[in-house]
Amino acid sequence: MDNTVYRGSCLCGGVKLSLAAGPLAVALCHCQHCQKQSGSAFSAAMIVPAAAVEIDGTLSEFIDTSDSGQAVSRRFCGVCGSPVQTASAATDAQGITVIKAGLMDLPSMPAPQMQIYCDRAVSWMPDLPGTARFDRMPPAAESPSKE
Repeated sequence: MDNTVYRGSCLCGGVKLSLAAGPLAVALCHCQHCQKQSGSAFSAAMIVPAAAVEIDGTLSEFIDTSDSGQAVSRRFCGVCGSPVQTASAATDAQGITVIKAGLMDLPSMPAPQMQIYCDRAVSWMPDLPGTARFDRMPPAAESPSKE
């Protein structure tokens, strides 16, 4: 974990965020829920200590359901629709949260170290060098919910 302060915002600028600590991990998630939520082939996510996150602005929320049946809170800007944060009882219990990496002001967007739910990746997605690939969640991250 680094000591860089990461800053970012949603598309309209109504939600601003800062991270007082660098990410514990950065992952690309290829699950269908993340594909639909992001409107893309995957979602780029930063796993960060929840206590390091400061969000200024009003978030809307959609309660999704993980593969395990657990509730997953997907928070987004209610004005422009930019996805901002994903949380669950499992992430809360671990003191972490998931922030969408695309919100970060460039060049502070960190590179991913892993890809998850690769068994659901679109067929044309090339292998990204330097990332660990997992068909589902990595064994060390097995928990009642997914990102």
